Amino acid sequence: MRKRVSIAEPVIASIAGLAATAVEGVSGLRGTVAEHLKAILSDEGGRHRHGRGVLTRLEADGAVRLTLHLAVEYGHPIHEVARAVQERVRREVEEMTGLRVRAVDVYVSDLVLPEGEQAGRPAPAGAGIGERSERERHEHKHEHDEAP
Repeated sequence: MRKRVSIAEPVIASIAGLAATAVEGVSGLRGTVAEHLKAILSDEGGRHRHGRGVLTRLEADGAVRLTLHLAVEYGHPIHEVARAVQERVRREVEEMTGLRVRAVDVYVSDLVLPEGEQAGRPAPAGAGIGERSERERHEHKHEHDEAP
């Protein structure tokens, strides 16, 4: 008797998001209402599920395609961070779910300076750790202003 196991797409998105944010140089994931609406409207028959900054698409053959929008910390080579995110997300999603990851597309949509730092001038040791950037505080405020 063959048994079937299903993994919800939000679970896949959570795994991908956790894997991405564990990569050194990733400040966080980014997502906007406009990006989510665009993804829904451009759907060509596939099923889409969204997490903040992560879009999953489970394809007909059972493979998964992931799109991540993230912010990189200033001072880290963006291309190296993006490549490390692709590798880690692919590995962790495949190991934890048994699904084949067809693609991991990474879009770096923000560069985050540590609090108090100006480009080319380092902040004092420990500055900005655990703090939100001015842009993050602004985005966070507006997220809570929107009606559900």
